[in-house]
Amino acid sequence: MDITQLEYFKVIAETGSLTKAAKILHISQPAMSAMLKKFEEELNVELFDRSPNRIYLNKTGELALVYVNNILRNVEQMKADLLSLADRTLTLSVAFCDPGVRWFCVPRFSVAYPDVKLRDDLYERGEGARLLTERVYDLMVTPEEITGDNIQSLPFLRDRVFLSVPKDNKLLRYDSLFLKDIPAQPLLYPRIGGIFLTRMEKVITDNKLPVTLVKNEYNTIHYLIRTTNFLTTISTLSMDLRNDGADRKLIPLKDPELNVLYHISFLKSNREKVKKFLKWGEDCRNMQLSQK
Repeated sequence: MDITQLEYFKVIAETGSLTKAAKILHISQPAMSAMLKKFEEELNVELFDRSPNRIYLNKTGELALVYVNNILRNVEQMKADLLSLADRTLTLSVAFCDPGVRWFCVPRFSVAYPDVKLRDDLYERGEGARLLTERVYDLMVTPEEITGDNIQSLPFLRDRVFLSVPKDNKLLRYDSLFLKDIPAQPLLYPRIGGIFLTRMEKVITDNKLPVTLVKNEYNTIHYLIRTTNFLTTISTLSMDLRNDGADRKLIPLKDPELNVLYHISFLKSNREKVKKFLKWGEDCRNMQLSQK
């Protein structure tokens, strides 16, 4: 005996017709008849009196319907109570492909939805589809769509890299430039990982550029930015977290690898759990588009 049998029995009892019940439930009449026969056999009683054109609940069936209604109400109440508890204690596991978008999202989402706890992580590996399918993460923010039979990817936020140029530097004459336009010199970069660092290193290596990435801890890099004339980079989404000072000019880099559209990917079957982040993400994207 299962919930489906109870629900079908209730519809048959309320309509008094196997034909009408089958139509309402979108199954064939023979399948409905077979289900009712099995249900009565499991209970070891007959629940209906039959006539050529209609069936009627007998006394046993009337009592069974009382119990069935109680069971189904309790099942619905259980679902509602469990969903309510899940909403109050919801924890989302979210992987970000770059620290910039991570730093942008976590505090803002937490302010918008204080009832949801984010367990955030920096994602730097492949196999995104597997990590979602195995529910290692509920959501993944990546620079490309993740594909799979049960996976949906939605456009999220755009991000790009800027070169932070100090005063008296010859590069100040540019309104935009490529990495190849930068002459041989050190380029400060926080030791934080992420998609932009990976792509920047690849562009420099593949094109044998003379730029040397100097990595250090974030606080050290931030101090050097404010006290030296070294070049460094910053992305759109991390600008409000780091102040490079009024003496620096931020010049957009034109390398396509350093201009991305992030996507939010999740399991379609997990949409209910992640709906608050999706709604918040849609609001952020609309706001960014309106500022263009």
